[in-house]
Amino acid sequence: MTTPQEQRNLRLQSDYQEMQNIKGDIIQWKPIKGEPPYVEAYEITVNIRTIIGSEPKYRDKHTIRVELYGDYPISPPKTTMVSEPQPFHPNWYSSRRWCYGTWFLSEGLGHYVIRMIRTLQFDLEITNPNSPANSTANNWFKKNLNKGIFPCDNTLLPDPTVQKTRFKVIKQPKKKFLVR
Repeated sequence: MTTPQEQRNLRLQSDYQEMQNIKGDIIQWKPIKGEPPYVEAYEITVNIRTIIGSEPKYRDKHTIRVELYGDYPISPPKTTMVSEPQPFHPNWYSSRRWCYGTWFLSEGLGHYVIRMIRTLQFDLEITNPNSPANSTANNWFKKNLNKGIFPCDNTLLPDPTVQKTRFKVIKQPKKKFLVR
């Protein structure tokens, strides 16, 4: 039987692999607490467009901190927008914290991060216009829902379950042709 700490370490390892799988041009990250693969806090840079003001005003690059406390994964990660201003979004509090909705213990960290990024994109499938996070943004969102503003970014996001492959380029010798 495994101890709670061993179970946590297995989860952190699995989460680290998911984070490796989503790392690329759109999402970069660095560990800010813990040693890989037992990372307990990440600083994530996301290169997608989101709305930061009701005009609407946009920003294309965001820095976000995700922290995994001692009782994680029983408790959800704490997700805070480091970039200012915070997103003008129904699911983001004025304190710059993300309202994640429902936490599922089985949701890996990579999936959680992708879900958070989808809110930044104003993905209509995942944006909750009834969230308690930001009533001003809720009202604005509902008023502008049919004006073609949303989603504000359609970038295809990586799949946390797909491991990136590293291809080695092998140079083939040039073929010589005989001329007759």
